[in-house]
Amino acid sequence: MKRNKIKELSISLSLVLGLLLSGCSNTEPSTDASTNSSTDSSTTKTSINDKNEVTDQEISDAIKIEGLTELTVNSHNVNSISSSEYGSQYTIQDTVNVTYTASDITGILPQTVSKDYEFYYNNETNKWEMLSNAATSCEVDSSVLAGSSWKCENLDTDSRKQLFGSDILSDEEGTVYLRFLKTIGPFAFNMNNENNTENERFFTSVGTNGKMTWVGSNDSIEKSFSIQNGSVTDSGDITMEITSGNNKLSLSLGKDVIAITEQEYDTALGLEVDDDKVYIESLTKFDVTTTSIENSEWKTEMGYKEGNKSPELTWSTVDGATKYAILMIDDTTASNVFHWFDIVETTHIDEGMFTDSTKDYFGPYPPETHEYDVYVVALADEPQEKTFKLDTSGGDINARLTDLNTKKDGSVGNVIAYGHIEANYTPVDDYYGYR
Repeated sequence: MKRNKIKELSISLSLVLGLLLSGCSNTEPSTDASTNSSTDSSTTKTSINDKNEVTDQEISDAIKIEGLTELTVNSHNVNSISSSEYGSQYTIQDTVNVTYTASDITGILPQTVSKDYEFYYNNETNKWEMLSNAATSCEVDSSVLAGSSWKCENLDTDSRKQLFGSDILSDEEGTVYLRFLKTIGPFAFNMNNENNTENERFFTSVGTNGKMTWVGSNDSIEKSFSIQNGSVTDSGDITMEITSGNNKLSLSLGKDVIAITEQEYDTALGLEVDDDKVYIESLTKFDVTTTSIENSEWKTEMGYKEGNKSPELTWSTVDGATKYAILMIDDTTASNVFHWFDIVETTHIDEGMFTDSTKDYFGPYPPETHEYDVYVVALADEPQEKTFKLDTSGGDINARLTDLNTKKDGSVGNVIAYGHIEANYTPVDDYYGYR
């Protein structure tokens, strides 16, 4: 009897012990893990492993730049921090490298800028905040200044003297006109320049020259000028130091000096403006499309040494036009080298339709990347001038339009409208000087 009770007690203890052990094994992953998960969740704000990088939308919302046209996020560099110069509430730093493009207020001189933006995660507000930035590179397409014209009507007496010395009477009213030469030196930016700020970068330039003319009530004075220094802001505002002899003056393009057309410039300076002279800015423009541009560049086979195939072009019929002149000009060179000229009656040209370098198409062969402009010019009749020598200095587009503006019967008014398309061409190899 006593032995049975001991046996029953033994079995009961075994059952209890089994239940306890079973209960522990079931509870450990559910209860304890749940508690740990809850604890981890409350500290995710300070854990770099649990907090993702700043989002593209947050970056876009934080970067406010006037004139910004395109923004690309290149990379992230996320790090945990215990404190920063901005306060101990910031627990994570994300250095984001972005590239953006923006144009200045004149609508020209587009710039491409790469910057490192420092975002910090605020542990108190649970938000990313952009607290600093620094430019890592900057490029401005200064080549568009070549041949451009500008005027400045509101220079005070001291500023006029800085440009023209004592040649202008202090009380004389007039306007200053600037004309950049066809050759424009590039802008070189130093990202370590001590004058740089978060929003402004300084550059130097060699070979950016032009002429300036004071047109007063009684006389005009002409002097040459050069640009050696200047700066550009995030939104693309350009300030240049105009130097003439020992005189210097900083002027802001688009504010102090306003861009004008070539026709306005010629008229203001009393230059020849005949009825047969054509200014492209006064013409109606129509759309031209092409399938011969890939990745924003002319196809390789367009090049003289890579097939010498003319591009494909398509446009719509222009009222009053019976002919269309096709022109290609190397816009990067000061001499505007001529690469394509022909006159057609259709509104479509197949790729490779012109391949004869002796008479109609002499493809690009630049030493480096150059920009090539293709113009389709709507003509009322056969032009008197029908031959332009290829692979030579072609002059600017206005000069070529003026050549085409005379009909075969000698009357003027032949140019009706134009279309334009442009792209860079990068050579496979350096063919410059191959002949």
